[in-house]
Amino acid sequence: ASCCDWKGVTCDDMNHVVKLNLTNNGLSGRLSESIGNLTFMTELDLSDNAIKASIPTELGKLSNLIYLRLSYNAFTGTAPEGLSEMKGLQLLQLQSNRITKMPTIPRLNDNIYGQSTFVTDCGVPSNFDKAFECDNCTMCCNADDDCYPQEETQVQKLGMKGYKEFGVILFACFIALCCMTAFLLYITARRKDIGNFLTSEMETR
Repeated sequence: ASCCDWKGVTCDDMNHVVKLNLTNNGLSGRLSESIGNLTFMTELDLSDNAIKASIPTELGKLSNLIYLRLSYNAFTGTAPEGLSEMKGLQLLQLQSNRITKMPTIPRLNDNIYGQSTFVTDCGVPSNFDKAFECDNCTMCCNADDDCYPQEETQVQKLGMKGYKEFGVILFACFIALCCMTAFLLYITARRKDIGNFLTSEMETR
């Protein structure tokens, strides 16, 4: 029998798997690297299971994904770098795992899923030694499984990705201001020296 007949699997007319919904299905163990072979898939929902270990980097090959839910599992480590390259992604939910690091993912369009668009464990109190940072998340969940919306910061409203970028720009402006101040002081000192020289020359004559 074709896998297209399996529960939770949806295929297109060419028998390519385009949707996989196995939420709350009692899954455990590791997520296989072969998930990266389902390159036509647009929706993947493995939430509410007991899948452990790291998310395979092969998941980042699924460039057609628009809907990805891996929340409420036992994933650990770093999320795949390829997530940042998924230009069509409209929903990403990774909360209630042990993911400690995320690639820089641009702020997703929240017109369809609203505050549930991009959710991670960036809330306080945190399950981690250091609070998880996610500047572009639309919602943060904490150690008590409470989730709350993360409003767009003033920095993001200025068109910057986050506070790191703001800090770099602020530091660059500070350096430029210091250089300009030093230059003006140098010009002022030179003018003063020239004035003193001319005055002494006139007095000599």
